[in-house]
Amino acid sequence: MINNRRSLAWIAVSSCLLASVGCSNVQNRDQGNIADLGYHALKSPSREPLVVTSEDVIKRYQAYLEVVQGQEVEALASRRVAAMRMQKQEAAWMGETNEDVNMDPVQLEASIADYERVLKEFPNQAGNDEVLYQLAKAYTMAGRTDDVVRTVQQLVKEYPLSPYYTDSEFRLGQLLYRQDRYTDAQASFARLQSKGRSGNKYYVNAGYMIGWSLFKQNRYDDSLDAFAKVMDEDFNSQSQIDRAQGVEREILSDTVHAMAVIFTYIGESEEVGKFFDKHGERNYEYLIYAQLADLYYEQKYYQVGATTLTAFTQRHPDSDRAPGYYQQIVSRFDAAGYPLLKRQYAGEYIERFGMNSEYWKNHDEKVRETIKGPLAAYLLDLAKFNHGFAQQSKDKAERARYFADASRWYDEYIRSFPDAADAAEANFLLAEIYYQLGNYKRARDQYMVVVNNYPDSPQAAEAAYAIILAYNRYQPNDGEEAEWRQQAAQYSMSFVRNYPNHPERGQVLVATAEQFLTDHNYQQALEVSRLAWEMRDGLSDEHRYGAALVRGHSAFELGLYPESEQALSDALTYQKIDNKTRQELRDKVAAAIYKQGEEAKASGNYEQAVANWKRIGDVAPGSKNTAIAEYDAATLLLEAGDYAGAENALREFQNKYPRDKLSADIPAKLVYLYEKQGKWKQAANALEEVSREGSRPEEKRIATFQAAEYYEKAGDNKNALLMYKRYANNYQQPFDPLIEAANKLQELYGKDNNAENRRYWLDQIIRLNRNAGPNQTQRSRYLAAGALYESAEDERKIYESIRLTLPLNKSVPVKNKALQDAQAKYTEAVESGVQEYTTASTYQIAQLYTELAQSLLKSERPKGMDDLELEEYQFLLEDQAYPFEEAAVNIHMKNINRTYEGIYDEWVKKSFEVMADLVPTQYRKEEKAVNYVSEIR
Repeated sequence: MINNRRSLAWIAVSSCLLASVGCSNVQNRDQGNIADLGYHALKSPSREPLVVTSEDVIKRYQAYLEVVQGQEVEALASRRVAAMRMQKQEAAWMGETNEDVNMDPVQLEASIADYERVLKEFPNQAGNDEVLYQLAKAYTMAGRTDDVVRTVQQLVKEYPLSPYYTDSEFRLGQLLYRQDRYTDAQASFARLQSKGRSGNKYYVNAGYMIGWSLFKQNRYDDSLDAFAKVMDEDFNSQSQIDRAQGVEREILSDTVHAMAVIFTYIGESEEVGKFFDKHGERNYEYLIYAQLADLYYEQKYYQVGATTLTAFTQRHPDSDRAPGYYQQIVSRFDAAGYPLLKRQYAGEYIERFGMNSEYWKNHDEKVRETIKGPLAAYLLDLAKFNHGFAQQSKDKAERARYFADASRWYDEYIRSFPDAADAAEANFLLAEIYYQLGNYKRARDQYMVVVNNYPDSPQAAEAAYAIILAYNRYQPNDGEEAEWRQQAAQYSMSFVRNYPNHPERGQVLVATAEQFLTDHNYQQALEVSRLAWEMRDGLSDEHRYGAALVRGHSAFELGLYPESEQALSDALTYQKIDNKTRQELRDKVAAAIYKQGEEAKASGNYEQAVANWKRIGDVAPGSKNTAIAEYDAATLLLEAGDYAGAENALREFQNKYPRDKLSADIPAKLVYLYEKQGKWKQAANALEEVSREGSRPEEKRIATFQAAEYYEKAGDNKNALLMYKRYANNYQQPFDPLIEAANKLQELYGKDNNAENRRYWLDQIIRLNRNAGPNQTQRSRYLAAGALYESAEDERKIYESIRLTLPLNKSVPVKNKALQDAQAKYTEAVESGVQEYTTASTYQIAQLYTELAQSLLKSERPKGMDDLELEEYQFLLEDQAYPFEEAAVNIHMKNINRTYEGIYDEWVKKSFEVMADLVPTQYRKEEKAVNYVSEIR
């Protein structure tokens, strides 16, 4: 109980008062006085080791007072009695006795009465200032505050030079402040300060309390001035601030706190600036801003607190404390759960104090060291924060903005802290941003930084693989495409060598092989795909397929067809390829086998070539190359002279692939095959098939004619007639084969003694040539001449079969008509200009007339004529026959005259013979005629 009473000392009153406005007592508690936390009575040191109680002393003084004479002595004794009583009560009240003794109110009141009596009886006695001082203590211990005020007022008024003045004046100010008499309290503290600093231990406290007294009067500006006076006089330099300890430190803290509180009343941080603009800059400004910010933070006014701290940095941008204030802002927002505001100010911190800032350039390493830690943390935090937002955002513009911010922070972090433990991670994440933005070239370069500068980092292997992905995704310009692809392939191979255990190594090998294949670097593609295939057990099915595919294609391009076949067959085992791709692969396998067949053929190994081509159907069923291969196998057998094998192969192909366009060529090959063997009938059959089934009209036309020829050659005139007739009826163009077909028909019908049909085709020959116009040829004219001649011969035979009978006037016209018909045909044959038929027809025309003359002379005689009449009749007939004989001679002469043209053939000769019979003297000279003709030739 006693120990707890120390808090009841005088100074406790002021402590409570100050606590009520947010401050604390800062008075020195080591000296006993009415203004201390503890109260110490005036004591006389013991001079003798006598055991004398205070009660004994008091009794002796009282006895002494009863007998003492003299005002001064009596006053002194009375004061001593009061002091003795007071000493014991004070010790009990202060808890300074060794016994558990409580203060005795009766004794306390007795002490008060003693002091009051002394003052009353000895009002002008020297030393009454001490009596008043002790009385004030007693009133304090008795809780009589008004009496305390009255007493100390009397003391300070009547004894301004008393050694108890400062204690009493400060105590008075405290009591008045407690009684809300702020103006009086201010006056009391002001009087105390007016005594000056020397010997005035309450000087600073008084100034401090003046500030609070003014504050309580709502005189905020005056209050600030008062507090500023305290700061200016005692804490205006940083060295003063740094040296402040104990009570001084408390005064400093409380004054700063008080000023901050006042600024919360009159405004915010801008008022601080105005104050110092008015009063001038102070070294302690930073304390005011910091304390004011703390007040706001305590009330959870985080934004206002941040504004307060930044206000200081704006006033003092080069202050060493500016970075720390920003750090506080960031940490406060972080602790309060405001991530966006936290990062907003972290960004400002970087801009204002980062390594690229003027602040950084203007400060020494000591200050920089205070910046580096937070700078690194803020940079990386901002980078990752924006990076995360970018990845989550679905808005394209927002996403791009966040990525841009993140990349900016990563980049500055990397440049600022290249040797940081997480520099590799920052480089990697920056590369990731470039990749996600589609800037693959820059991403590649940034990944390269991780690989080259941080090879032992956890991100190195992943970055190395990401470089390959960047190479694959980048779309180079036309001018740089080749170089880019080459770089990609080279780097991929470097990756494979440097990261032999990387889980993506096989995938990279496959991708690199594919790249080489795309670039037509087949040798490199093959080598890399072989490496990938060697580690196929560690590959996914998809990449195993890719390795086999590249190996197969590149081997094919390099002419390694057996390896290509094997690799592509391996690729076909992959189950997830679609039907179209599977068929394409089968076709490529078939092509590889086909190429093996070609190589075998080129080396002369026809048997191996055929074997390869024939196995395509089994190895690659459904391949488009199967039909080609089987066709070529049959062709090769044909070329090799294996006609039986070739025929079987061709027939098999025809049956298996009736709709294949190559089937259209089978009949032609069969024709060739049969021709080589002299099997004209089979050749004709094949050609007839072409004539029916061929897809090209011209092909069908030629096959029709050739089939007819081969039937004829085989002695099958019946089918030859059918095919020639089909040709003549269906193909009016070209002209030459048409007229030849007609000629063949007349010949074959002639052989069959089918005069009627033969005559029809002879007429067709004549008609065709006659209507040919500019298409007439020497051959067509020859054939037409022959047809005319043959027709004329038929007419001649009819003519010769007609006998002149009586009456002649009826039979002669009939025979004459027959002569005209035959002559017309012969004449047309002559006009054709074909020598063979010209001389023959000329001769036959002459013979027509000769025969008519002879028929007249040999005609039937009318019955009943006598000899004379018969003779006259004979003369008459001779007269009628003579013109015909003359005509015959003239016509023969035309034939004979052709010898002058160098023409002397069988028919000219016959004309000579006829004329020799008619004019022996002139034409019997055969040798001369021949010689003559020979000469003119």
